[in-house]
Amino acid sequence: MAQSNTTPNQPRYDRKKIHFGFYLGGNQMHYTLKMKPGFSNHTYFQNQIPEFNADSAFLYNVEAVPQLGFTIGIVSSLRLGKYFDLRFTPELLFSERHLRYSILTYYRNEAVFIENYEKKVPSTHLNFPFYLKYKGVRLHNVRPYVFVGLKVVLDLAAQAGKKEDVNEQDIIIKLYRTDFAFEAGVGFDFYFNWFKMGTELRMSYGTRDILHQEDNIYTNGIESLHSRVFQLIFTFE
Repeated sequence: MAQSNTTPNQPRYDRKKIHFGFYLGGNQMHYTLKMKPGFSNHTYFQNQIPEFNADSAFLYNVEAVPQLGFTIGIVSSLRLGKYFDLRFTPELLFSERHLRYSILTYYRNEAVFIENYEKKVPSTHLNFPFYLKYKGVRLHNVRPYVFVGLKVVLDLAAQAGKKEDVNEQDIIIKLYRTDFAFEAGVGFDFYFNWFKMGTELRMSYGTRDILHQEDNIYTNGIESLHSRVFQLIFTFE
């Protein structure tokens, strides 16, 4: 009872027009895959499968394998009213994603099934998110919130502009550099004596097909590839 009657930390904090801060967190990058109809019936020949010692091959399945990464960012917040803020939070994400292929190869009429052949796709995202934050009623030193917005994504590790080398044995999965994504999330702000800390869960979904199509077994069977990212963020303002 005595604790509930104490003065809240920084009672005038939310009346300030502009706030700045930074945030750290973890991320999990993922893909949404859509395969072409009848992709498993297509035959690939030696020039399309240089990594395999085979005469021909069939693609049976492709699945995305998410990986964990690290996020750092900057917070800029503009107060629009008692319950709304406009936020700009440029961020840098480090991670990679894997594409797992199931491939059936033929060498001199003898079939060899290769399971879980993985391709690593490193990603370094420079994001520019703008979103609207709705804040609930403050409960002493805790305040819940939700937010929605859009962001521009630049993948600094993308290699879609790299020219294909017909003699290259190790095929690289190439992605386009630019994407646009919807983002939404939920979180809680915790008010301390000298700063405010937020804990939030973010989810973003890319709107663009980012796969650069080339004539090989790794891309020909995929109709579209979209980015998905989940993040656990800790903000300090």
